[in-house]
Amino acid sequence: MSKLSSSGRYSSVAAILHWTIAALIIAQIAGGWFMHQLPNSSVIKFDLYQLHKSFGLSILALALFRLGWRLTHRAPALPTAMPGWQKLAARGLHWVFYALMILTPLAGWAIVSVSPTDIPTKWFGIFTVPHLPFFGGETSRALEDMMEERHEILAFAILYLLALHVAAALKHQFFDKDGVMSSIIPEKKRHWMGAGAIVAVLAAGALFYLAAPSARPAPAERALPSHSHDHKDSSAPANAGASSIEHSDDGHEHQAVEAEKATADAVAVDSNAAVLVETPSSDEHSHSAVWAVDYGASALKFTGLESGAKFEGVFSDFTAAISFDPDDLANATISVSVSTVSASTGNELRDSSLPGSEWFDVKNHPTATFTSTSVRKVGAGYEADGALTIKNFKRPVTLEFSLDNDGHEAVAIGHVNLVRTDFGLGEASSWLDEEGVGLEVGVEFEIHATRSE
Repeated sequence: MSKLSSSGRYSSVAAILHWTIAALIIAQIAGGWFMHQLPNSSVIKFDLYQLHKSFGLSILALALFRLGWRLTHRAPALPTAMPGWQKLAARGLHWVFYALMILTPLAGWAIVSVSPTDIPTKWFGIFTVPHLPFFGGETSRALEDMMEERHEILAFAILYLLALHVAAALKHQFFDKDGVMSSIIPEKKRHWMGAGAIVAVLAAGALFYLAAPSARPAPAERALPSHSHDHKDSSAPANAGASSIEHSDDGHEHQAVEAEKATADAVAVDSNAAVLVETPSSDEHSHSAVWAVDYGASALKFTGLESGAKFEGVFSDFTAAISFDPDDLANATISVSVSTVSASTGNELRDSSLPGSEWFDVKNHPTATFTSTSVRKVGAGYEADGALTIKNFKRPVTLEFSLDNDGHEAVAIGHVNLVRTDFGLGEASSWLDEEGVGLEVGVEFEIHATRSE
């Protein structure tokens, strides 16, 4: 049974929750609007989204507690002089607010639950909040967009009702002077301190999230093999020595995953350089030299456009099996396997999308591969025709590269231009129309190798 307030005022708990939730909702709406206006290239947008989720879940928890309190503690009676329709409108508005305070964060939670990006939700980086179970694990961009639309509609509804609520409260306080607004204002300073304490705890959680890198969710947390790319030189960055390719320091460390081998060739590991030895062809006329790739000095990069601005990225984990002799191009072979989970651009929001099903879909397609079919001399350089496979899309491509080869050490520098949608990457029109992600992607590589035979 509900307890009736005998003082004509809301209880201290109800008052504390009222003002705390009100402050958080206003901050959430303002913060949501601000982060929505930021370009995806903003370095703070990813973190703002994570904090927005944490504060939203906090509002949901407080709103549920407030609802429980309201059901067990009856609100004070409204003034007898108030017209009946106003009493009905006031009570109805309160219950609509309860519904919105619960449904709005639930809609935000649903966005994360159905998003193909699959970014985990961590409450201020302290513990992981599971996805909502109502959708049976289904994820899609269309469903995500629908939930985003619902979330925005509910947020605007709160904003409009909040304005109406404030206007009504001011009317009661300054025109009617009936004490309605006073009934929800805490009587004692310690009650205001209670509201401040809740806000302070949540603010401390936000500071913890920002100050502790380990508290932040990876752009897409997923099960990774426990082993790393053993054959890489850990003392050198993946793009060290690539002098002809512009480098960018993204300030992030990325976990390496051992790439699936493109061929059934034997792998030999050297402490200073990774040696991939391809089993020579059984053709007795084949004399192509086998090369050991120095991954510490080699680089595999990609470039693209987003909202008209160029961005660069790297694949920090790839393997290459190379058999190549300039005098025996008929028997030259090049096989490359790239761990798509290792793609990074230094922008957390962009990087959070890359592993998702709309892009590389690393859960189902952890590697991209290139296998040459022919190599030929063209002018001062070379061209390698072959098949590039990303996800389930296999397309013919031609690599153009120059070669500096002294017979023992060689450096190959080249590129290829791709259309991302040819490989099922970001096919939804919103990536081009709304996010402004260009269709053309440039891939650049610089491979340092030594002859291993």
